[in-house]
Amino acid sequence: MPNHVTRVYDGMLEMLSNEENPTPMVRLHRVLPEGTQAKIYAKLEWYNPFGSVKDRVAANLIKDAGEKGLLQEGQQLVEPTSGNTGMGLAMMANAKGYTLTTPLSNKIPAEKRVMLKMFGTNVEELEDDL
Repeated sequence: MPNHVTRVYDGMLEMLSNEENPTPMVRLHRVLPEGTQAKIYAKLEWYNPFGSVKDRVAANLIKDAGEKGLLQEGQQLVEPTSGNTGMGLAMMANAKGYTLTTPLSNKIPAEKRVMLKMFGTNVEELEDDL
């Protein structure tokens, strides 16, 4: 059972935000002109398991597909992206034991391809002469 008070977790997925563990917010005091009555808050998304708002998107995509019976144990996921959603999905799939394949352009920077591969993603590089 995660302890959100001490912020000690047994695994990365326990850090996902929910009602008991909301994403922290901080009030910004010096972003508006003097005398403005509005209050501005910033959401600290780096508290997500892998440091991005897309972690929540990826976790919910997998959760929703499972709840609808669209995702079975051992089934492979496919996501044609190397953007933040693809990275979040790669990390969540790895953490939850799913395999992920990402077909992507060979023009995508090598660093992104390496990161996807580090999380166990099958990267299918496609020719892109556009």
